[in-house]
Amino acid sequence: MGLVIRQSIYTTIISYAGAVIGYINLLYLFPKFLEPEQVGLLRTIQDAAILLAPFATFGLAQSIFRFYPQMVKDKASEGSFISLITLLALAGFAVFFIIFKLFETSILSYFESNAREIIQYASVVLWLTLILLITSLLEAYSRSLLKMVFPNLLREVVARLLLAILVVIYFQGYITYNQFIIGTVIGYLFCLILLLAYLGFIHKLSFSFSLSSLQPGKIKSLVFYSSLSFAGTAGMILIGKVDSMMVSGMLGLAANAVYTTAFYMATIIEIPKRAMSQVAMPLIARAFEKNDLADIQTIYRKTAINQFIIGALLLIGVYINLGNIFSLMPKQEIYEAGKWVVIIVGIGKLADMLFGPSSEIIVLSRHYAFNIVLLTLLAVVVIVSNNILIPVYGINGAAVGSALALISFNTLKYFFIWYKLKMQPFSRDSIKVLIIALLMIGLNLLIPRVQSVILDIGVRSAAITLIYGILIYYSRATPDGNAFLLKQLNRLGIVNKRSD
Repeated sequence: MGLVIRQSIYTTIISYAGAVIGYINLLYLFPKFLEPEQVGLLRTIQDAAILLAPFATFGLAQSIFRFYPQMVKDKASEGSFISLITLLALAGFAVFFIIFKLFETSILSYFESNAREIIQYASVVLWLTLILLITSLLEAYSRSLLKMVFPNLLREVVARLLLAILVVIYFQGYITYNQFIIGTVIGYLFCLILLLAYLGFIHKLSFSFSLSSLQPGKIKSLVFYSSLSFAGTAGMILIGKVDSMMVSGMLGLAANAVYTTAFYMATIIEIPKRAMSQVAMPLIARAFEKNDLADIQTIYRKTAINQFIIGALLLIGVYINLGNIFSLMPKQEIYEAGKWVVIIVGIGKLADMLFGPSSEIIVLSRHYAFNIVLLTLLAVVVIVSNNILIPVYGINGAAVGSALALISFNTLKYFFIWYKLKMQPFSRDSIKVLIIALLMIGLNLLIPRVQSVILDIGVRSAAITLIYGILIYYSRATPDGNAFLLKQLNRLGIVNKRSD
């Protein structure tokens, strides 16, 4: 777990640096320099490409995690493995492209009434889908190599910085809105080129015209696994992104601007989960390869409690400062309508973190077909529930659908893993953290409000964080976390090194 914590810290720092830039973009620059309809159009294009990319990869990203430890034994097999993934990716995108073109009119007609502006950007969505497809496969490959820091830096920081620069350039009048959208796609392409250069620099991007160094049986298994996991991967993205598409199609681009802005405010809670899962997944894959179930149980439980501790603090921080955050936004009267979206989605995200890396364990086990079936069913449930809830409750209905999907999904996974593998992520420490989190919400009511918004955020957040941290430390809910904290304090000379 030392490797998990160390790499998770680095990736979490990068992710939060990216989150700060993302917050500046979505909560200040976009509302100030773009109309809500323009923000909604940009987010719809991005979300559409994110939604379509898994369909084009046909589950290859999951296959990289699962089969890299099995198939790559030396330099020759590494080159063959990369070549195989490249060929399959290109073939997958070709099939996807043909299917999309056949049904393009039917797909785009969904946006005809309330978001017809998206129709003229269909080709832009396809190009962005291809770029994100290749990027996701290279990131999966990098994580299999346990090289997560630079890919995260590109995705979380560089891409968002480029977007911030582009929106300022647009506001200054140097480019049109159409050029701003094209520039966004070019920004993603630039990050992809940098990722390719990085893998080449560390000598991990070799190609081979021969696949003879790979076992034919393993190739067949990889293709079969990709085909099966395709439905599961697509289902997971559907659960996370289809609500944005449906809000645009049913309520319009301006409503989607409010919804996606509020949704993003809640996603800060899950950043530690993304960071820890990126590190834990290759370790779980290797543990399954050695049939070391005890190691998997350890990763499962420790990752879950650490995610819950950090996620609970972040949700509390967002909740107690929500009014302050909206008051700092340009066009507050428009975007404040997303207040309940932040809270509802935040609860769903925290529940997702509470259950730990359950998806990763199922996907990498021999029971991976269950995840595929479950995700497919839940994707259908999300679409049906959104069709019912959005017309009645608007963007809050979309948020409820998203949160219920996450909670239901994780509950079913929990019981499945417990039944099949006799593992579960909870302990008395989970209850300790829940009690401490509830106490912090109550404590917030006792903190007097400061007139300055910025100062109030600082005082309120610092007080809650300090008391929460002290209570978590003395509850010993996470011995690894305590040990890490003592190590850092020792480095700073604040405490003497001692065993804990």
